[in-house]
Amino acid sequence: MKSKLFTPGPTKVPGAVLSAVGKQVLHHRSPEFSEKVRHVQDELGRLLQTHNDTLLFTCSGTGMMEAAVANLLSRGDKVICVNNGVFGERWVDICKEYGVEAIDVVVEWGKSIAPAELSTVAAAHPDAKAVFVIHSETSTGALNDIKALAAALKDHQAAFVVDATSSVGVHEIRMDEWGIDVVIAGTQKALMTPPGLSFVALNGKAWGLVSNSDLPAFYFDFTTTWKRLQRKGQTPFTTAVSLVYGLEVALAMMEKEGWDNVYDRHARMGEATRAAVKALGFSVLPEHSVNGVTVIMCPDGVDANKIVRVMDDEFGVRVAGGQTHLSGRVFRIGHMGGIRERDLAMVIGALERALASIGYPSTPGVGLTALQQVLLER
Repeated sequence: MKSKLFTPGPTKVPGAVLSAVGKQVLHHRSPEFSEKVRHVQDELGRLLQTHNDTLLFTCSGTGMMEAAVANLLSRGDKVICVNNGVFGERWVDICKEYGVEAIDVVVEWGKSIAPAELSTVAAAHPDAKAVFVIHSETSTGALNDIKALAAALKDHQAAFVVDATSSVGVHEIRMDEWGIDVVIAGTQKALMTPPGLSFVALNGKAWGLVSNSDLPAFYFDFTTTWKRLQRKGQTPFTTAVSLVYGLEVALAMMEKEGWDNVYDRHARMGEATRAAVKALGFSVLPEHSVNGVTVIMCPDGVDANKIVRVMDDEFGVRVAGGQTHLSGRVFRIGHMGGIRERDLAMVIGALERALASIGYPSTPGVGLTALQQVLLER
């Protein structure tokens, strides 16, 4: 049985995007493909609400995280990393690999960092070159308020670097207006494209750091990539041509829906899913939830990994388990990108049946009822 995908990423890819990805490829140095690259980069700029160029790379979101460190910093530099989950911790690990001193600001998993706390940390480390934050921490479902955090950092010299891989297309980002210096993201989540493409946008302050960086970068060199874009509308090396096709179609679909409508849809789906699992007797982990994934805490004695297995094996619905120390304690339902409101009844229905299968006491239909009530009210 083919599983229906409700993971935090990769996400369900619409048929129109799959059809575009399956087209015969163009030569990556052809004028036709250069036109597509420029179009996609313009669309990404509108999505991020920035006048800065967006640079495309063939890699995962983690590749783009590493590229940000390698291009912005020098060995021995000090940075501040907000660590409230697996991906925040990854910022710390990457910095250490490059010989960068990382001030590890550990926040309890499920919590979001308070702007005042970040401002205090920045004041204590005025020599920090950058502050690294995850916008949407999918390991815990916690949302960091990047608008408020940017405001809290406005009087500090450090560049504000945001990983928006699982938030772009779910939560609004106004890069220029909010004063965010760098935004990186992958396209395999809310942007409904198969894995393999990522992008970065940098403002003038960030480019100043790039010009002074002494860390090694070849494939991921931002300056080389920007020059190639400016001169020929291309990337320095062979791009994932087919994924650019798909991303172009995905962005057009979202723009046709209307960006405000896209954000509202994700807000409805997030609220409805949280209501459904709470009606079934579960709690959600984060205090400030992202709208692209719901992270569900299991009561004592209930194995989250068993729920994940039963949903997939018996009912053909694939959700995700918890990561590191949350394994067995939480499971995660993704509802972003190609997922629509009509799909939520499938995943909540499968969850109800899986719970009955493992002997968890719940009243059939209560989750579905709570789901529908929110969707009807919204």
